[in-house]
Amino acid sequence: MKYYVLACALPLLTGCMSMKNVKELPLELIYQPPVSGASATIVGKMEPRHTKLVGDRIAYIMEIDGKRVSKERKEEYSATWDTVYPLTTGEHTMTVTYRMAGHYTRPAKISFTAEANKNYQLDFVTDIGTAWFSGDSYADIWIKDKATGKAVTEVVRTAPPPAPQTISYPIIINNR
Repeated sequence: MKYYVLACALPLLTGCMSMKNVKELPLELIYQPPVSGASATIVGKMEPRHTKLVGDRIAYIMEIDGKRVSKERKEEYSATWDTVYPLTTGEHTMTVTYRMAGHYTRPAKISFTAEANKNYQLDFVTDIGTAWFSGDSYADIWIKDKATGKAVTEVVRTAPPPAPQTISYPIIINNR
């Protein structure tokens, strides 16, 4: 009987324990959009997958002026690619990155000057996930004016993090 109760309670207990431990950042570390005054907007970019074997290609914003963007109860920052972020006019520095399925790049900083009543969007070119056995070596990211499609920043190149080093040991077989 004890084992029956334990077996019935086990799925309940493991379900409660498997919930992710998500810590919220303090409010002073989260980007707060401007309340009033002249403003502009910026958004990430997603290119849909070509086949079911690969994921969508996404360039997204992680930080604005050193403050993390809110994930709005989403598990990953890449899920916020379509969030429109209001900006004050003037100089801004964004931390941006790229992801496609399990492939991603290191965050990169990109700066630009936002003008009043303009809408901006990230844009990118990459070899990550574009072909089987591609080099997966870079993602070039820039910011463009959505109305004109023209770049308003220089291109910033970012790359995947280095592969973890593996330790190998020689195997010596004595065939005597």
